[in-house]
Amino acid sequence: MDREKQKKEYFKSFRYRWLSEKIREYKDYNIQDLSEEIKNILSDVIEENRMYKLKYLILFFLNTSIYTKSYKLMLYASDEGLYIDKPLGIGYWIPDFMKKDSCTIREEMMEGTGKLLLSEPEIEEGIRFVLKGYKDIISILWKKALESVIDTDIFKDTSKELLFLFGEYMGELKQVNLNMH
Repeated sequence: MDREKQKKEYFKSFRYRWLSEKIREYKDYNIQDLSEEIKNILSDVIEENRMYKLKYLILFFLNTSIYTKSYKLMLYASDEGLYIDKPLGIGYWIPDFMKKDSCTIREEMMEGTGKLLLSEPEIEEGIRFVLKGYKDIISILWKKALESVIDTDIFKDTSKELLFLFGEYMGELKQVNLNMH
């Protein structure tokens, strides 16, 4: 097996093990910050009297933020034009666990490289590969945050056709189906 293949296999198995642990760990994560960001972006849309145009509320996973190590996700309120028209509102959420986890991933990759000695750029590549897997965890937190605020006054004037989406900016988006009470 050539080195590139070994490295990819190592990253895959590391990510699988890591994310399996983190899904359990973050299932009860405090989503208060994200819920507040949702309320803030909707308040801005209401304040500017554009609630009638609101068609999509999206949480974008920004791959570039993994490279810059800012770990930002973008909340985006949009009309039916999505990427074409100017957004109705934009906000950002930074999950506090991503920076901490990236440091722990680095430490574990440096320790656990017994059979595969990784260079610094390879470790950075591995960290990015693992953190891209956080999309699933974050999509769960997005759904929980939406469900926590959907019954509040801020949503009373939104259209019943309002769609909640999650995905990569300018990439594939998935609809989030909420459990309504």
